[in-house]
Amino acid sequence: MLAAGSRLGDYEVLGRAGSGAVSDVYEGRHVHDGRQVAIKRMRPELCFHVDTLTRFHNEARVLEALKHPRIIALFARGESPEGPPYMVLEWLPHTLEAALQRSGGRQPSQSAVRAATHIAEALCALHDRSIVHRDLKPTNILLAETDLASGELKLADLGLAKFSGGEAAVAGGEGAPSNPVFPVSTGGNDVLGTWEYMAPEQWVQAKTVDARADVYSLGVLLFQMLAGHLPFQAEREKDWMALHLLRSPPIHLLDGLAPPPLRDLIAQMLSKKAMHRPTMPEALSALSSLP
Repeated sequence: MLAAGSRLGDYEVLGRAGSGAVSDVYEGRHVHDGRQVAIKRMRPELCFHVDTLTRFHNEARVLEALKHPRIIALFARGESPEGPPYMVLEWLPHTLEAALQRSGGRQPSQSAVRAATHIAEALCALHDRSIVHRDLKPTNILLAETDLASGELKLADLGLAKFSGGEAAVAGGEGAPSNPVFPVSTGGNDVLGTWEYMAPEQWVQAKTVDARADVYSLGVLLFQMLAGHLPFQAEREKDWMALHLLRSPPIHLLDGLAPPPLRDLIAQMLSKKAMHRPTMPEALSALSSLP
């Protein structure tokens, strides 16, 4: 753990802000201009796990090059004196999960659509560069404030992202990374993602999913914001899998909570077959056209 007062390049650690499965996050500041930042450092004990280390570096490379107002900004990256790599990110202290809890869970249709539109804009930017997020969930969406009616949402955590073309590089184009990303030897049958939000095909073969897996996850999240709960409920992994693969989403629970065009869009986004879902640009267009 980094102690308060520690230095990483031009940044000073102020204190620990949180932790995840792979990294610890610290509040920090730039020592010259005082800018508040988040410092995300990989846990030392995981640095010997090649695939986990590669994913951390890939995330940093992509964030460094992919500048987008709906994706968390990276200011610097490097290796700490003890060895673990770190990223310096913009400071966004709140998660969508916390914002939903603070507001009681269920959101007015207009607020839910606004939030989903922000997320879809970020995912369109990723998909345009042949990147699939694969782990869309409320804790990976950050805000500077907890008011969903006015807050700006930003997508974070590309640790499970899939890079098309064998994960060897990201397609070129404006904003594309100049540094290549490197392959990760994910087994074809490994389960990657968060059970509550995973598309059916992600349960079966996470290695080969395409961008429409993110469309499904956004559909789950949009349902959750409107209904105040997830479309499916389970405890065991095998039960979550069965629900996502076989159970029709209970769109009728959104009656009176969302207008018919929005309910229809969510039903399409939650289609069991990826080919029946809209693309992310199509979903964004539909969200933007709602009154």
